[in-house]
Formats: sequence, structure tokens, C-alpha cells
Amino acid sequence: MSARTISVLAAVFLAAVTSYLAGMWTTYKNWWPWEKATDVQTAWRSWRATGYFLPGDTYARRKADAPDDRHAVHDAAAVAPGLWVINRYDPPTQGYVFELVDGTGAILNSFPIDYSRISEGGKPSEFAHIATVLPDGSVLVVWDDAPGMARLDACGKPIWAKTDRIYHHSLERGVDGYWTWATDNWYGAEDQDMIRFDPMTGEILEEINLIDDIIETSPENRLKLTVPDGYRYKRDSHYGEQADLFHPNDLEELLPGMAAAFPEFEAGDLLVSLRNIDALAVIGRRTGEVKWIAYGPWRDQHDADFQPDGTITVFSNNTDRNRSQIIAVDPKTGASRDLFAGTGLGFDSFIMGKHQHLPNGNWLITPTIQGRVIEATPEGRIVREYNNILNGDYNALVLYAEHLEPDYLAKVPTCAN
Repeated sequence: MSARTISVLAAVFLAAVTSYLAGMWTTYKNWWPWEKATDVQTAWRSWRATGYFLPGDTYARRKADAPDDRHAVHDAAAVAPGLWVINRYDPPTQGYVFELVDGTGAILNSFPIDYSRISEGGKPSEFAHIATVLPDGSVLVVWDDAPGMARLDACGKPIWAKTDRIYHHSLERGVDGYWTWATDNWYGAEDQDMIRFDPMTGEILEEINLIDDIIETSPENRLKLTVPDGYRYKRDSHYGEQADLFHPNDLEELLPGMAAAFPEFEAGDLLVSLRNIDALAVIGRRTGEVKWIAYGPWRDQHDADFQPDGTITVFSNNTDRNRSQIIAVDPKTGASRDLFAGTGLGFDSFIMGKHQHLPNGNWLITPTIQGRVIEATPEGRIVREYNNILNGDYNALVLYAEHLEPDYLAKVPTCAN
């Protein structure tokens, strides 16, 4: 073999090794061109499945027991009277839509949740996590992945908007105002604030910092929240710079009307969900004390709620287990149970998910990834459901749903445009 041939082969070998190592490195770092190649693969898979070029995790195969109708009532006599709020992904527009639906499935009001209307230069299709309705018919929205919280009118036009921070995951009513989480960045952010705000104006009424007002107030709190003594926080981290330590995703005030069921707590105490340590905790609002904390049996959980019977319920995502649960725990005894074990009711959402205990005893369950909302009896029998139908085989996401009592709204909001 000539020296020239050996040189050519060596050059080809070195180029191949360099290309391989470059590919491995860009894959590890999720840099371009690997990121672009992944996007192309995702788009191609979604086109083959749905006929649309869609982002990942925005659609899923419809469950075998789900009807092919968007709205279905299986037992009208057992359904809780009232309206449903639906916040869903809309594949044709690749945006997010708010809908108000009555008991027959008729849409009473609908509008796109357009982020560009609250933030100049923002994407209209920015991920809208929660859209919840106030009694006057206006809608509160948080976006999670982009700075923003807003109150929208019946046409989706901002009444007020804040884009100074990322407000995320939670919109829960308190005695005086609503609660949400806020941070200057997301995914890796350790500097998180519990925010109480006036829903009419957006004015911030109270801020409780997770580090300064809770974790670092005592060695006991640090230990309970899995933070070693001397840990150095990085308050100004940016997306992807460090591990997402806590991932707070729910925040709820113990209301006075329910406080008697929780004698170990006080009205005003705060229930928080910290997904990345599988923890639910109740925080003393006045003192910052971690009064109660438990780690599982829920995993990767969302949407923890105080219940009138003195239990706390939570949507356990159970990532990688292909089956989610609604789990109830008694903070007095630590005893927990799967509310639908043995009933045959199955649902799954490896991220997100909501649940709501209805006045008639039924449960409203929103397995986000399955694009489904179900109303089920305590025995696990589905009496009403909504499927965000994309085509004959697939549903698109339903990010949030809630049940409104018949007298909740002063009047049904409609858009005059």
C-alpha cells in the first residue's frame, strides 16, 4: 500500500472519528444540528400519525374505551350540574384555546389564548398552562415557559398583563386574592416566590421566598426540604444551567371553611407540591415553618388539594409507569390510598394533570397528555367525558379543566366581536 493511499485512508478515518465525536457532543449538549435533526424527526412522526407537523408531546393515541365524540354523557342523572372550563391545544392553529362548555357539550364561549397580545414580539402559540375563570367571566392565564400572567376578557383581549417574571403552574383562590409561583427564570430556578395577587388588577399583595422565608429559616426546614447545610444557591441561573432542584408546581391556601378538618394546621397555611423531590408540604404562612411534609407514594405529582374530610389529594403522574393515580393522604396519620384502586378506571399523564372533587361526590380528572377530561363516580364509573379529538386515532392535549357550579358565573361571558 502506497504512502499516498495510507494518508488518504488516515484522513478519512480521522474525519469519521471527528464527525462521530462531534455528533456525540452535539447530542449530549442538545446543540444544533442535533436539535434540528430531532425537530425534523418529531415533525415527521407527527405528520405520519396526525397529518399535522406538531411539537412533541402535544398528541397521544386515544384510549380504547374513549368515544369518538368530542363530548359524551354516559349517565346524565349522575353528572354534576354546571359548566366545564377547557384549556386545550388546537392542532390546526398550533395554539392554545379557551372554551366554556355546558352540560350538553355546547361551546358557550371560545377564544385563542394569544401570548403576542400581552407581550410584543411574543409567539401567539406560546404554551398556556392554566386558564381559569373568575366569577365575572374574565379569564386568568399563566404561560410557564415565557414571562407572563394576564387577565383576559371574553374575547381574549388583555384587561391587565404582567410580563416582568415567569408566573407558573398554579392559579388558586385564597381568602384575599389568588396564588401562583413566580421566578425570574425556569427549569433550574431555585429562587422561587409564592405570590398572592389581586385578580382584578394584577397587583402583587404578598411574596414568600422559598429560600429566604422557608428553607433557610431553620436547620429543620433545610433537612425536611432536602437542602444540605451550607448548600450554595445559584439565584441567577438560566435555562438548563443546573439541575431543577424542586420544580414547584402547585400552591394552595387552607381556607377558613376547611380549617377545622385540619387541626394540625391553621387557616391561611400553604400546601405546596415540589415535583422533583416527590414532596407535598404544608408551610406555616406566618412563621415559614414546614409543619408537615411527605415523600410519596405519589411520584412526579401535580395538583395537591386540601379536602373537606381532612385528607390531601394529589394527581400522581407516575412517570414511566404508564398509569397515573389520584392518591389521598391523611396528614394526621400518614395513611394513604389510591382512590380508584380496584375500580378499573385507568388514566395516564406522565406530566401535568389535574383533579377536582365535585359537590355531588364525583371527581373531575384531567390526564393532560391523553387529551381527555373525565367525570367519574367514586366507584370509578365514567358519567361524562371530553376528548380533544385530533383525528380517528389521536387526541391533542387538554392542559387544564375545571367544573363551575351553576351559580358561579354572574353571567355567561360572550365575545361581542
